[in-house]
Amino acid sequence: MHIEMLQHFQQVVDAKSISKVANETHISQSALSQMIQKMEDSLGYKLLERSNRGVEPTEMGRIVLKYSNNIIKSFEKMQREMRDLEKRTHTIRINADKSLVNYSLPCALYKIKRRFPNNKYELYSSTTDDIVKEVRNDLCDMGVTNERPVAEDLEIRKIGREKVVLVASKSFGIPDAIEIEQLLQYDLIALADSRYIIGPLKAELKKSGFTENDLSILFEVDAVSAVKSSIHNHYGIAFLPYSAVKKELYTGDYKMVAIKNVELYHDIYIINKQQAFMSSASCETVDCFMEMGEDSFC
Repeated sequence: MHIEMLQHFQQVVDAKSISKVANETHISQSALSQMIQKMEDSLGYKLLERSNRGVEPTEMGRIVLKYSNNIIKSFEKMQREMRDLEKRTHTIRINADKSLVNYSLPCALYKIKRRFPNNKYELYSSTTDDIVKEVRNDLCDMGVTNERPVAEDLEIRKIGREKVVLVASKSFGIPDAIEIEQLLQYDLIALADSRYIIGPLKAELKKSGFTENDLSILFEVDAVSAVKSSIHNHYGIAFLPYSAVKKELYTGDYKMVAIKNVELYHDIYIINKQQAFMSSASCETVDCFMEMGEDSFC
């Protein structure tokens, strides 16, 4: 079976149409249909069926689809490494939590690139759980996360920490400093899937006899940009990584609200395979992250 078969199969499932993919890829519809048929004959199962919603995968087809993405990504990574060897360059893919990709890591990579100018760096966002899978399956060279995952087969090390700050619009009606019990009086905009923020906050609430349920969380959103929009519109206040709001604090659009006797931080971790299974360029990048530590992040 050729890799092109898996690629076209994936495209057909996504488009729910053989004819549409045939037009987009400049292959005749009959040739593409024959390619799918050969794939089915090779595997011994029917993979696609027609319905009133278009072409859809069978149960066996869904299994093929589940593994085809990793197979295609591994094939593409192999091709990149071969091209890199030919050009004597090294492409290093780093998958990281979205907030780190958007704010903290570009500065770190700028510093690392200056040290290793012949390396090419690619930075993509992913979830912590997916990052573990992607490192394990060689779909990326390393991962950077806001929380420590459980993965005994991988090396996971702390490379720094970042301050978490409570921010509000500059004209929002809240003092510059409050007691932790006063926090319960204000509507909060929460960043979804932000255990790295909620964890330290829950610990501080517990010290004062409160729980997460005592907070007045107005709603959750899944992007820092959406939290910022809500702050701008005076919907409430929010806890965010300092790197995500330092520009707005500098320009005066936001103000930082101190909670008396409380400081919140979250740790940042790097995830990689044992260095014996990594390229020398990847190893030197990990070592550089470790050496720079908290100075990695601007």
